[in-house]
Amino acid sequence: MRQTSRCPKCSHDEILFVPQIADRDDDLNVKPLVVHVVEFDWRDDQEYGRLQAYICRKCGFTELYTKGAEQLDAAKIPGARVLKAK
Repeated sequence: MRQTSRCPKCSHDEILFVPQIADRDDDLNVKPLVVHVVEFDWRDDQEYGRLQAYICRKCGFTELYTKGAEQLDAAKIPGARVLKAK
């Protein structure tokens, strides 16, 4: 959807781009939803890559993408691994 502006599920040609998915923190302040890298506990976490969404206006199918994904260090994310095409 990101490159074609067409839904891969229903072929609809109207896609809503949401440049920043918002979340709320403990103080109820709106902040961007990001990928968290946790070193020891949530107080020591680091935030990387803001999440963006592409949403089909007909069927609601949604694709999420991470802006700044190249900055994510898989070695610091518990359970994460880089998959490569064969």
